[in-house]
Amino acid sequence: MNKVDSRQSCLIVIFGATGDLMDRKLLPALYQLMYDRLLPARCQVLGVGRDEQFTDERFRMQARVALDKADLADSPQLRRWCDTCLHFQGLGAGTAADFARLGARMTELERACGLPGNRILYLALPPGAFPATIEALGEGGLNRSRGWTRLVIEKPFGRDLASAQHLNALVHRYFAEDQVYRIDH
Repeated sequence: MNKVDSRQSCLIVIFGATGDLMDRKLLPALYQLMYDRLLPARCQVLGVGRDEQFTDERFRMQARVALDKADLADSPQLRRWCDTCLHFQGLGAGTAADFARLGARMTELERACGLPGNRILYLALPPGAFPATIEALGEGGLNRSRGWTRLVIEKPFGRDLASAQHLNALVHRYFAEDQVYRIDH
């Protein structure tokens, strides 16, 4: 397994990209990391949500509003980051075909942006959506890539010991432990 090198460019795929967590926490943090040059310059963000009518441009407009609310001054650099590094993919009902389209979009962005195939899959979802999403990622082969792949699970990891163990077993069905990051806020 390849170690994560923080200087390597990657595709950051955020599930739940139209939600409050994305607007209030993730977008401002990602922009600040880029602004402070703590993210590689070619990192790209692919927001994923259920709405198939949501477009790249609408996602970028939402990001600008969220960043403005976070007191990040509108600047040419901020607009350039939104316009060149933020993308969106609607997932619809989350069928196997929807995840196949997501995989194709990920590959397309990596190719177009010259990324090496390193991926962060960030689940900014309600905990009840974790199992189906993890299973769909694994069954769709999105748990592997040309580079390294990491899974970030945001929010509580299970309701109790039994549900945490069940979720952990599902995660390990598709991801090795060194691919998984569990965080709570």
